[in-house]
Amino acid sequence: AASDVYKRQEIDALISELGLHDSGNLSPTASQIRSLLAEDLGGPLQFVNFLAFHDVAQYKNSDDSTMVSGEEAYNRYGAVAIQHVTEGGGTLFALNTVEQTLIGADDEWQQIIIVQYPNVDVFINMLRSPSYHAALHHRNAGLKATKLIVTRPLLV
Repeated sequence: AASDVYKRQEIDALISELGLHDSGNLSPTASQIRSLLAEDLGGPLQFVNFLAFHDVAQYKNSDDSTMVSGEEAYNRYGAVAIQHVTEGGGTLFALNTVEQTLIGADDEWQQIIIVQYPNVDVFINMLRSPSYHAALHHRNAGLKATKLIVTRPLLV
């Protein structure tokens, strides 16, 4: 169907845009984006972000030569991202420091952020935003590692 082709083209364009900003394993892969969009995951959805920061932000351009922590660099990105989330009807559900691992292997995570989106479209619209793209270099400079898990609340 024509609408399926249009969706595939739109997804391919989005993946191409995201590829311009990829830094290691900090962005979703093409197959992860395709899977997210193919599943028709009505909302609300909570995205659980596990974050580990560089001690000092790793900016690639001398324009950002002021030495700041990785966490501070990430917070510059986070302010832009959360603005998009809230403008789309989502919420910052939790912002937590990781104090310790009590059960299981120790991980490097320093913070966990849970963002609730009313639907996948709000997330995708954020990824398409020029202001979001402009802030990605702060995320890339600040993060040493990340993991993002899409979840659905079971309790209302």
